Formats: sequence, C-alpha cells, structure tokens
Amino acid sequence: MAFFIGIACPWILVIVLDRLSEARRVSELESLGVTPQPANHSAYLMKPDRPY
Repeated sequence: MAFFIGIACPWILVIVLDRLSEARRVSELESLGVTPQPANHSAYLMKPDRPY
C-alpha cells in the first residue's frame, strides 16, 4: 500500500493533470478558430524549444 501511495499516485496525478491541460489547450485553440494537431506524447517530456 505504501508503494502505491508513494510511487504510483504522483504519476497518476501527473497523467491526469496532463490530460486536463491538453483538453483545456485544445478548447482554447478551437475557440480561436485554430485546429490543433493532436499530441502523441506528453508536453512535460519534451525538451523546450526556448530556454527560460
């Protein structure tokens, strides 16, 4: 049980939040009239194109 709480729960939370943010991004772009391309992977795993 401690394994699930300590290891799996944070990853499940990251996955759920990633899906929610992707859905919000798609809805915002569609409201602007832009057709977004579907992402094949998580944005968190990508190297950013601009160093902040």
